[in-house]
Amino acid sequence: MKPDFTPYIMAGEEIMWQGESHKEGPPADPKGARGTKFFGILWSVLSALIFIPVIFLTGDLKGSAFWVTVGMAVLFIGIGIGLFLSTKYYKQEYYCLTDRRLLVMDTKNILTIRDLFHIQGAELTGIQNGYGSILMRTDITHRHRTNGHYHTTREMWSMRGVEEPAECYRILTSVLMVNSETNFK
Repeated sequence: MKPDFTPYIMAGEEIMWQGESHKEGPPADPKGARGTKFFGILWSVLSALIFIPVIFLTGDLKGSAFWVTVGMAVLFIGIGIGLFLSTKYYKQEYYCLTDRRLLVMDTKNILTIRDLFHIQGAELTGIQNGYGSILMRTDITHRHRTNGHYHTTREMWSMRGVEEPAECYRILTSVLMVNSETNFK
């Protein structure tokens, strides 16, 4: 059941495109997904290479020391498997692109409402099985401190696995172009 966006549309706002995500589509950030998959595999293999010899080749582990080591092995190998499987996670989302905003819903609730004037650029990141993903770079940044150093990260928005991605991308960029022209006049 597709959700109804009309209660969230403001007066004078025009719907330009509506669509939904598809599991068969590529992730919004394919490079990041590949890196996470690789790191998950590497973590699991290294954890197995460290813990399995300790468990089976060392005769010194007895009683609770043996079970603590087995528990640690399961935990560390599980972390790597979890990282790998996290790239396979899929959540059904529905998108509505208006002349002013991007609205994202699940089957019942509105998840996010984002103003398009924050978007600085958009990129069609990949097409797979007829579906594509669009990654949008915004002007919204977040500054945080880690280990005494300040880091700034840029907020990115995405539409994952949409049907007719080239058409959606064309509509998005034309709306962005019209909005930028009217904002500078």
